[in-house]
Amino acid sequence: MKVSVPPKDRPPSVSWAVSSEHQPDAFEIYRDTFTELGEVRDVAGNGRTGFSSRTQAHLFGPSIIARAHSSTQTLAREAQHIRRSGIDHISVIVNMIDTVGDCDGQTIRAEAGSVQFRDLSRPSVASMPAIDMVTLMVPRTIVPGWLLSRGLHGLVLPGSSAGGRLVASHLLTLSDVAGELSEAEGAAGIEAAFVIAERFLGHQRSVTPGHADAIHRTIRERAMALLDSQPANARWSAATVAVAIGVSRTSLYRAFESTGGVRTYVLRRRLARAYASLRGRRGLSPSVERIGQQNGFPDRRTFVQAFRSQFGLSPDDVAPSDARRDVTETGQAAPTARAMHDVLADWIRTGEAA
Repeated sequence: MKVSVPPKDRPPSVSWAVSSEHQPDAFEIYRDTFTELGEVRDVAGNGRTGFSSRTQAHLFGPSIIARAHSSTQTLAREAQHIRRSGIDHISVIVNMIDTVGDCDGQTIRAEAGSVQFRDLSRPSVASMPAIDMVTLMVPRTIVPGWLLSRGLHGLVLPGSSAGGRLVASHLLTLSDVAGELSEAEGAAGIEAAFVIAERFLGHQRSVTPGHADAIHRTIRERAMALLDSQPANARWSAATVAVAIGVSRTSLYRAFESTGGVRTYVLRRRLARAYASLRGRRGLSPSVERIGQQNGFPDRRTFVQAFRSQFGLSPDDVAPSDARRDVTETGQAAPTARAMHDVLADWIRTGEAA
């Protein structure tokens, strides 16, 4: 199994192709890696025959775009999956096949080609006669505030509408050319998807030069870049972060208001890094205590309590990822014989390649 780290500033990527025709345990491999994201249900014959999955995913900064094909199934993300995964992203999905489901009690019916919005911090279920989709997963911190404020979980732009067709076409094209883009180009393409959606979802952009949403997004990006560039155990307060990026504490607080506040973001980021370190270790090295200390937790008890509160499990229960054991330094990875949803989950938590 290989994770590709392309040359220069090409985005990291993973790809796989599994099939019960060639691998009797193909479905079990697929299902077991998907536990990082949710649960797979309603696969005919429990995947013993006729099951297949092909996916290629690219990481642009903290965002992921993936093109996936697979067999009939239901994908469920429920409360226990949300807590255990520690993922707090927004997903934008273009499924080229009709989808029915539920988003936290709201029934969803999306025709082929529709654009669906999901809040991954809330429960959802989707049933599909087959999977032929593009999925974009973006951290909540960089999603436009106007979209977050309108209750996007379960929102659908119909495939028969001009807006649905235009956003779907853009995301399909972006996924097709993702392997040829630099990180900056990919990030620009992702931002463009929200710009296109803006008009068709009825948002009227403010005409004032100091557009608050854009300003807050810029402040968040600068603050996150600063925090991520420093050692994980560095001591930061809202006041020192504000001084370091040249804004007032009030502006910083307002920028992070939609994400739970600066302190909450810093804690979640430290825990996400710790989770990634636990996934990447060999056996019991480094120790749980050492990983906690490296991420700013003074002792094992404090680390375990914070980790359990965030993820619903102890750091000792986090299994290492085998996919980190074979990493290529150049070129695009050929499809592997192992589904790697667990690698995508690691990317989502940390915004970094393995």
